[in-house]
Amino acid sequence: MNGTYDVIVIGAGASGLAAAVEAARAGASVLVLEKNHVPGRKILSTGAGKCNFTNSVVTPDRYHPPAAAFMKKAFAALPPRGVLEFFRELGLLWTEDARGRLFPRSMKAQDVVSVLANELAFRGGTLRTLTEALSVSRARAGFAVEACAVSPQWEKRKAKGERTAFGAARVVLAAGGACYPQIGGTTAGYSLLRSLGHSVSQLHPAIVPLRSDDPLLKDLDGVRADASLELRPARGRPSRSAGELLFASYGLSGPAALDLSRAALSALGDGPVALSADLFPETDAPALAASLEERLRRFSGRSFRHFACGLLNEKLMKAAAVRLRADWSAPPPAGTPAALAALLKDLSFNITGTRGFDEAMVTAGGCPPAEVHPASFQSRIVPGLYVTGELLDIDGDSGGFNLHLAWTSGILAGRSAAAG
Repeated sequence: MNGTYDVIVIGAGASGLAAAVEAARAGASVLVLEKNHVPGRKILSTGAGKCNFTNSVVTPDRYHPPAAAFMKKAFAALPPRGVLEFFRELGLLWTEDARGRLFPRSMKAQDVVSVLANELAFRGGTLRTLTEALSVSRARAGFAVEACAVSPQWEKRKAKGERTAFGAARVVLAAGGACYPQIGGTTAGYSLLRSLGHSVSQLHPAIVPLRSDDPLLKDLDGVRADASLELRPARGRPSRSAGELLFASYGLSGPAALDLSRAALSALGDGPVALSADLFPETDAPALAASLEERLRRFSGRSFRHFACGLLNEKLMKAAAVRLRADWSAPPPAGTPAALAALLKDLSFNITGTRGFDEAMVTAGGCPPAEVHPASFQSRIVPGLYVTGELLDIDGDSGGFNLHLAWTSGILAGRSAAAG
């Protein structure tokens, strides 16, 4: 046995670092095993490198699949403001945007990782990078953890190195989910869960860009617009969201589309799915048509291009002209105001799938919440084992809610694990 610790944390992502910091603060001896070459690798990529680390309005109903009752109990143990206090004590300052998303004031995700790593080192915790946990088993004094040295992802040699055994009184499983395998996403944590007697529900990508084969999207690549969206499945009720929509050559992304990806993936099994964008959500179709009618009079005799200039992004207006079969260089045909208003209020695209785990922000599925205590995230099946973050079958909306779950589960697990 290479060493024995009060707490071993498997994974130095968001929930793992939070658990390790909180356990070390409580005086526990802590070892963190991380297979990547740096801690917090996924944190560094969140929010386009700025890290939307939480939200100013965190409520249980922002979590799926119906996990509100579980999250209500977790938030009773650690209210959302407790996460902000945790980061305030670490020295992090933050700023809030118009949608309630919180970012480090520096707008650098590295600062979120650094304040956590600094605190862990100051409290005497040990972090071993390029070390992958292979197995966790029950032992007389708690748990035996077998790990091995691994190569950085950029190296072609993937052979595993020397194996090492560690002992721990308690173990926090914080190995993360399957999304972004190119920066360390893995299913290894789910395998460890199964080996210890936990069940794992089917995994699928969540908060993930949507695919569409609509030819218009090639010309809209990179265009952003604020919109209200409605997902229309072949069966069942529509789902709605609002916010920024990003058009891409492959399909649709941006916060508004990402929030509907869970519903889209579920609905695709029942038949065709369409996504409709209302590009003028602040007004109704008759009012928009009247405005466009007045605009047409003002630009009488001029080309569609002149008529459309200033309404929306030019690429969007060209796409609208294509849908209306109007000549971009000729005057708008009769009936354009009403037809264009209807189109801009209901610009629809067929959805064919998602971009998968390679581009998903979150893994849905995993350990059922019923197998975990909500006030501590300790396993109901294996005493002394804690399950946190993406390993749980709980995923939240985009906007910082999933990282908030990671901090909450990690902090509560770390406290409980330190207390024994």
